[in-house]
Amino acid sequence: MPRLLVVQNASCEHLGTLKPMFEHDGFSMDTILAVKEQLPDTLEGYDALIVLGGPASAYDDLAYLRREEMLILEAIKHNMPMLGICLGSQLLAKVTGARVYRGHVKEIGWYTVNLTEHGLRSVFRGLDDSLLVFQWHNDTYDLADGAVRLAQSNQYPNQAFMLGSAIGIQFHVEVDEHMIHEWAEEYSMDLQGSGVSINALGEDVRYRVGMLEHTANILYRNLRSMISLYKNSKKGTH
Repeated sequence: MPRLLVVQNASCEHLGTLKPMFEHDGFSMDTILAVKEQLPDTLEGYDALIVLGGPASAYDDLAYLRREEMLILEAIKHNMPMLGICLGSQLLAKVTGARVYRGHVKEIGWYTVNLTEHGLRSVFRGLDDSLLVFQWHNDTYDLADGAVRLAQSNQYPNQAFMLGSAIGIQFHVEVDEHMIHEWAEEYSMDLQGSGVSINALGEDVRYRVGMLEHTANILYRNLRSMISLYKNSKKGTH
């Protein structure tokens, strides 16, 4: 069965709705809370790497982020499927030579992103070209040489990208209603001055749970195909 390394950068920012999808298909998952637990030195034995979000910035001077960057670089070197969400996408942008920096506006809540032709043919195949997504970020990034934009918005030109088999997604496809409420409590300081209320976030998500799950399911199916191809290609080299 395929084996995943899942890197969490905060206890409340986990795989969410993606976890039961992986479990249903028999994936083996090693989940490491990087702020407290030791990351492995290598991706040997794994078939994919997933790096999730967290309150840190990619440019913060934190040893565990540098270790995550080494693993991301290893995944890129071996063309191993890698998914970075929010902070994970910013770390992917950084290690590939792009600039990561504080954005001009804090995005918290529901925003529309537009999928590019490349996005509709790859990671987001099966979705409409306009997508309502959940965001929670301050930082943004440029694209490295060779990276292909998958999604953009009116506020930020780079909402998702791909470089080889590595995928970076700024928005949160993995969230459910419980996670959004948990983040609103955990990151309540972020909401101050943002114009977003906890009540508004909670009301909106009730009507959008089905849409969130649909988006996550489509992304999961496309990622699962990439992982299967990678695992099969490894078999052919032995």
